[in-house]
Amino acid sequence: MWGIHNDRPDIDPLTDGAVRVSWDETGDLSDVAASREAFKERLLATMPDVDPRRLPGWAGTLYRFVHEIKVGDVVVSPNRAKRTLRIGVVSGPYEFHAETAAYRHWRPVTWLKTDVSRDELSTAAQHEISSLITLFKIVTGREEVEQLIAKPAASEADFAWTAFYPDLADRIIEYADNREALLQKVWSVAEASGVPHLFKYLRGDHRLDGSYGPLRDVDPFTVLASFNRGIREDARAAIAAAFAAEFGVTASAPTKFSGIPIANNLMSWFIGFETERGPHAVVALWELAKAAVDYARNADEVTRERLVSAFDECATGNTRLLTMGLYWIRPATFAAYESTNAVFIKTKLPELAQRLSLGAKISGEQFLSNTEAMHEWLGSPTTGFDHTWELSYAAFVDSHEAAGANGAAPSVPSTDAPLAAKAVTADDAGDPYDAASIRDDGCFIPEEELEPMLERLRSKKNIVLQGPPGTGKTWLARRLAWALCNERETRRVQILQFHPSLAYEDFVRGWRPSTTSSGGGLSLEDGPFLQMCKQAVEDPERVYVLVIEEINRGNPAQVLGELLTLLEADKRNESSAMRLAYPNTPDERFFIPPNLYVIGTMNVADRSLAIVDMALRRRFAFIELTPRLGADWVEYVSQLGYDPKLLEVYGQRVEALNAQITKDSALGRQYCVGHSYFTPTVSLESTGIDTEEWWERVVETDVRPLLEEYWFDRSELADEACKRLLGG
Repeated sequence: MWGIHNDRPDIDPLTDGAVRVSWDETGDLSDVAASREAFKERLLATMPDVDPRRLPGWAGTLYRFVHEIKVGDVVVSPNRAKRTLRIGVVSGPYEFHAETAAYRHWRPVTWLKTDVSRDELSTAAQHEISSLITLFKIVTGREEVEQLIAKPAASEADFAWTAFYPDLADRIIEYADNREALLQKVWSVAEASGVPHLFKYLRGDHRLDGSYGPLRDVDPFTVLASFNRGIREDARAAIAAAFAAEFGVTASAPTKFSGIPIANNLMSWFIGFETERGPHAVVALWELAKAAVDYARNADEVTRERLVSAFDECATGNTRLLTMGLYWIRPATFAAYESTNAVFIKTKLPELAQRLSLGAKISGEQFLSNTEAMHEWLGSPTTGFDHTWELSYAAFVDSHEAAGANGAAPSVPSTDAPLAAKAVTADDAGDPYDAASIRDDGCFIPEEELEPMLERLRSKKNIVLQGPPGTGKTWLARRLAWALCNERETRRVQILQFHPSLAYEDFVRGWRPSTTSSGGGLSLEDGPFLQMCKQAVEDPERVYVLVIEEINRGNPAQVLGELLTLLEADKRNESSAMRLAYPNTPDERFFIPPNLYVIGTMNVADRSLAIVDMALRRRFAFIELTPRLGADWVEYVSQLGYDPKLLEVYGQRVEALNAQITKDSALGRQYCVGHSYFTPTVSLESTGIDTEEWWERVVETDVRPLLEEYWFDRSELADEACKRLLGG
């Protein structure tokens, strides 16, 4: 299975029925010998100026594209702008299209699924597919992608699993007071299953002591979710068989899973991170499991009250996933009220729907009422269903038939969120985005620090993110803007960069050659700032954000002019309107609308940049970003396959280097080395090297030139610092 990026806006893989790569100068590669050395020679012959450091990677990519990709291989083409995936099958050999303007190397593809949300995949799989190299193998997310394109089995429904699930649940519940031993068994199951990489998502907990790693505590539902999420059916069967062997389950392990709703890969923990969940969150889930088993055994007033109380204790957010877990442990007693079943009941069984609470969050009393109403309904001879799993299977089949009729890909509903998370329902517009979303995208700044940044932006309306090189200022500015707009990738956020030649006439308004007059001449044209102000005025109920990169690379006072006054939060009104330097009419007055916000970024280490005057500083809140190479950085990078133990050591070495830079009287904290220098964008496997080799290359090619520039008159300091980074 391959991943390939086609990010040029003028290339549409769906229209082409193909995936394409560049290096057009090489010409038709079908006559090049099938070896990497031969491809290197072709690159050198046709592109003599190629950087020798890039030559092996480019040659390897082209060789794999022509020779290693086989007809029938699955290919995934991410659409970064829409955060979706195109999934298809390679349908033909390599082709060279000399007639196309660019990206002339083609592999034909038959597309199976399009516009598949990335959130159908686990975090580990998403990181793998976010690789920035052109062509890469998909390993971690393989089973998850295969499940997305799998067709529903045409065979008869098989409900043999209904004996296995309660048996396994009972044996798991025996470990309620020995959860460390339970986790050891889970790791043993991972190895015995033959698909240990599918348990990787359980190895990234954020711990109270600041470390990260595998779960140290767990609930019974999260254990069961390991084979009840969006992975291939044969992988589910292998994991179930490994659980049966490890726990001594007497019922036969299932090979089919008819009528079992599955959790979203991105949200298959029933608990939050250790740093986020309450002290009793895990215990509460164990109590719910026990209460559910007792109620299933004997439904009386005592067990009813226990079930209701335990359910309410756990129902801190969306409860769809919670009802799914209860269905797994006692399918003969409980039904799952997740999205697929809820939609089916509402649309196909309206009389039953009137008796049930089918919202995204229900109370314990509502769940109990649902349970007893469902059993009463199933007991009627006119329903057509005898068991909950028959209804669940019918809902599954109906959803696939409906999706097929609409030409869409049936998917796991995104509303099956973790219990501690804010649920996003199908009625919500767009792709909501907040401070938690910034963290999910890979931000190393804690949410409790991000929220004050957003608060300052809301109140001040203008902020500047400043900090050393490599601290992710532009990356964060874009996401703070999305969070303020509460919409990912929104068009209400625009980004531009200041540069030394930028003038007021370019940014605000000025005379320019006319594009409309047939006789030539000049016309008064609005710049990007006034254009965005106009958009904000026409849409006053929504937020607009302008991100200005390198705000001190130009001359801010000269570029902004009278905007320096109008930017103030208390001047965003008609009564404060001023005459612009170039008015359209003598009476024209202008003010900045209150729903337009400005985020600037500033590199304070570059001595060639302008000093920001006090007038600008008074209008903006300044937020300093610092290098972040702690537990979050280690966790993020390790998910790409890098050794976490080595990463911890490397992080400490960089912190020591930054401490030295901070104490240097000629430098200071603004010259620290940011984490971006040490945050890879591709998986370790795709590089063909190990963690130590990767680190050596980063130090020698990225960090050493920076340090030599810092200590240009003391080169021995740069040499010593690099040696320490490398462990010398």
